[in-house]
Amino acid sequence: MAKKSKKELRRERKEREEQARREAEALRLKRRRIFRIAAVVVPVITLAGAIAIYVGMDDRQLAGLLGMVGLAIWVPVLLGLVGSSVKPRDRTRAGSIDFGNKR
Repeated sequence: MAKKSKKELRRERKEREEQARREAEALRLKRRRIFRIAAVVVPVITLAGAIAIYVGMDDRQLAGLLGMVGLAIWVPVLLGLVGSSVKPRDRTRAGSIDFGNKR
């Protein structure tokens, strides 16, 4: 088994880092897709359920409660959708951290 040079080791490390970066990006896109689907499906299902309860059972309170529960679920999903679109900043170097010190 031949000893690897520093250049070969560096190249292999960069390839591993690039592969990890691609996997993280794929996972981020998958999560975003799930949030998008949920952001559309949750209000439609709760609205349909509330209408069905209101018409079928003639119960305004239960229909309103179902609407409120749907809203309580939909707001965090919508915020998650917005938050998943924000890219994290690179904090690997101490110089990239901004403590708000403006001189």
